[in-house]
Amino acid sequence: MPLILLLLSATIGGLVLARLGVPGGLVVGGLIGAAAYQLIRGGGAPVEVPGPLRTAAFLVLGAAIGSTITRDTVSGLRGVLLPAVLAAVLIIGAGVVIALGLRVVGIAPPGDVLATSPGALSAIAAVAAERGTGPAEVALFHTVRVVLVLLSLPLLLTLLPEPGD
Repeated sequence: MPLILLLLSATIGGLVLARLGVPGGLVVGGLIGAAAYQLIRGGGAPVEVPGPLRTAAFLVLGAAIGSTITRDTVSGLRGVLLPAVLAAVLIIGAGVVIALGLRVVGIAPPGDVLATSPGALSAIAAVAAERGTGPAEVALFHTVRVVLVLLSLPLLLTLLPEPGD
């Protein structure tokens, strides 16, 4: 029953924000709805979304994104390859600088380089667990990053004009 209520809360949150026209409303609203349910539900272990359901959701999301790719899309990507590589290098560099800065001020967590590096939460936390270098701290850093990105995207998309506008 908790899983059904979690999914229902996420669905309501996502549909409300999408209906309000919030950019990324389905994702942000789903996150807010699920988080609200977790907080209202009170302590205890988080509701676990079963692996097969999570896998199916990622597959559907991948299919939805992949279905938009055309030959014209691929040829248009050539123009963004250099900016993509530049952005990746700058983001990685920023992570290293932040990790070093945390060390200098004496507040670096275990696994600080992994905690401040870009990447998927699950992948980076798995590397931290495998290496035994602060997997909980690394997961917390990435969870905070993902939540802040998702919560700030609607505002950023509203404030920043699209290129060429």
